[in-house]
Amino acid sequence: MRIFRLFLVGLCFVSSLGQLPSQDILALLEFKKGIKHDPTGFVLESWNDESIDFNGCPSSWNGIMCNGGNVAAVVLDNLELSADADLSVFSNLTMLVKLSMANNSISGKLPDNLGEFKSLEYLDISDNLFFSSLPSEIGKLASLKNLSLAGNNFSGSIPDAISGLASIRSLDMSRNSLSGPLPSSLTRLGGLVYLNLSLNGFTKSIPKGFELMTQLDVLDLHGNRLDGKFDPEFLLLTTAGHIDLSGNLLVSSAKEQQKFLVGISPSVKHLNLSHNQIEGLISGEAPLLGA
Repeated sequence: MRIFRLFLVGLCFVSSLGQLPSQDILALLEFKKGIKHDPTGFVLESWNDESIDFNGCPSSWNGIMCNGGNVAAVVLDNLELSADADLSVFSNLTMLVKLSMANNSISGKLPDNLGEFKSLEYLDISDNLFFSSLPSEIGKLASLKNLSLAGNNFSGSIPDAISGLASIRSLDMSRNSLSGPLPSSLTRLGGLVYLNLSLNGFTKSIPKGFELMTQLDVLDLHGNRLDGKFDPEFLLLTTAGHIDLSGNLLVSSAKEQQKFLVGISPSVKHLNLSHNQIEGLISGEAPLLGA
């Protein structure tokens, strides 16, 4: 009789799910365990085993989008969530294309298994409490098109492996505690349209090559400690429309002080070089002071 009762309990559990929990569901429930505060109940009141579709994908759960029987997107932006997040669990979502949880109070690290997120095209964890260095595994996200880590407390340098982001179009690491020189491997991201590394602690000179990135439209490096001689040829050759290098320690050479800029690319619509140590003349006429 006892065995029969156990069988009935197990049968009820399976039937309430429609099937045994998939690895996608188990991964989401594991993430849910780290949520400490959910003032709207968006996750805690929705993610449960009573609302799973017949194919095993919880498309009725708030913030979850499915493709067939697999989770394709997790979107938890602007929910005032407080959580300790283990992002490594999302590597079990083998068809995950979008992971976005911007503007919350979520802490955690970028996982060492980041390279296992093979399908990921969009990752936005901006304006949270994440901390850690950037793992070299980040360069294995070959499908990633949009990456925003802005407004956290990431530290250390950008790994050379960043050049592995073969599909990247928008890269925002602004407002962190990143430091060290900018790797020249950034200039090998040929499809990059938007690059924002502002308000960090980057040092040394700006690597050559940004001026040859034909897709680049926005280059924002303001508010760092970049030094060395600024090469005005960059402004002649670039196809970018928005360039902000203000608030650094850039200087002009003695020769360039006589005629700092002989011309600017017609693509440039916004240029800010203020609060540097650049001096000279623009096209031999107007004086330019970078202080």
